[in-house]
Amino acid sequence: MNRARLNPGIIVAWLVLLAGCEFLNSVNPLATPDDGTFAPVATDPNAVPTDPNAAPTAPATTPVTVPPSATPFRDAVNKAMAAATAVQSAQDQAAWQAVAVQWQEAIALMQQVPADDPNYATAQAKVTEYTGYLQYAQQNAAAPAAQ
Repeated sequence: MNRARLNPGIIVAWLVLLAGCEFLNSVNPLATPDDGTFAPVATDPNAVPTDPNAAPTAPATTPVTVPPSATPFRDAVNKAMAAATAVQSAQDQAAWQAVAVQWQEAIALMQQVPADDPNYATAQAKVTEYTGYLQYAQQNAAAPAAQ
């Protein structure tokens, strides 16, 4: 395969899949610290920030309901890959809102991973990571289109 012709979507998909990699987590500001501590992040977009200096996030226009999944971890990763791909072409508020919904669905699916699942710890870390991506998408969805 000619490496000069790799599709950017494929690169993003691989980055999403490799997000659990130690190197990527070391450069990811939203990654869970190596000391094993985990501070869950509220996924309620209307939640009041605990930091008084924090900027409020844009509220989601529609709550997302995700039906129970037999394979929530796999489904969440697939949804996250779709969201990461959609970010590449999102240019208007409607497209960014669609991206935000995909991140909400990925978060909801990760939250379905049971505690006895081998992927549980990774799923909890991904909830935090995906919440950052959701907030970014919501900010872009709320911003007026650039002219």
